[in-house]
Amino acid sequence: MYSYNNIIDKAEPSNKDVIDRVPLCLETANIVSQRRVDERVDVVVVENFLSSAECDQIIAACEEVGYTFWRQKDANTVCAAEHCSGEEEARAFRVVDTIEANFPQLSQALSERIQKVVRLEPRAFDSSLTGSEDMFARDLEGTWVPLALSSNLLLGRYGPGGHFSPHVDGSTVVDLNTRSLYTLLIYLNTCECGGETVMFTGEQMDTLELDAQTGKYIGKKANRVGAVCPKKGSAAFFFCDVLHEASPVGEGGSKYIIRGDFLYRREPPILTAENDKKAFRLYEQARVAESGGNATLACELFQRVRKLSKGVAELYQL
Repeated sequence: MYSYNNIIDKAEPSNKDVIDRVPLCLETANIVSQRRVDERVDVVVVENFLSSAECDQIIAACEEVGYTFWRQKDANTVCAAEHCSGEEEARAFRVVDTIEANFPQLSQALSERIQKVVRLEPRAFDSSLTGSEDMFARDLEGTWVPLALSSNLLLGRYGPGGHFSPHVDGSTVVDLNTRSLYTLLIYLNTCECGGETVMFTGEQMDTLELDAQTGKYIGKKANRVGAVCPKKGSAAFFFCDVLHEASPVGEGGSKYIIRGDFLYRREPPILTAENDKKAFRLYEQARVAESGGNATLACELFQRVRKLSKGVAELYQL
């Protein structure tokens, strides 16, 4: 599985089971409602997705396990953020403490909750569709149906001033026919001042501006197309390429969230022969090598893809 999103490759906390074993009720106590944020952006808000008690239990479990600053690789080692290299420049873009790990039980429970109370529709991608130039990619062509929440979850805690500048989440790719298309963002508490998830139009570099007063990168107000206020128990689903930011939390406030990738499955699947599957894995390895600056290895892997699978090579125009 390959992740092309903003979940950082941190070591898992040794006591993560404290969180993974948090029980969710079989039935929701409150009426669940669903609404779109704005017609210009693919974002859906679900009210009462989790109960107040469930949110409290998850927060308590997270505090017991312990958060670390998001750039810290080893979640089991104490490290004062201000003494870690590169933190000052990183804080202009993102200030949040996180726990990041695979939570198979919690993700399964959340998936079951989604299946019961959220209306997620299949997504079709075709180069001939109106507006397809904004989101169409050759390897997305076809119809994708909702599957499950990925087990890799990020639990975040924003303190006063905590923020995450405008960014896109990207996706988690399991295989050629299974990948995340939507981000799930669950708000575990109500943030009375600040902390909104703000959506933008345009590209990231055209939207970012440095706030001279706070030293933080923020999104231009002219590019805003909607916002979700952090409300305890609510959840937001948004397409993986939606540009958004976590606005700074107000003085004396805090914001607790769960962030995950919701997986979709292509139906019918394509290129399912063993050579095709192996070629796709090599293609993903080549992309990782390329992004890491290892051009020689990337070229070797791309050549192996071409030899293994004509279909995969044509799909990615190798």
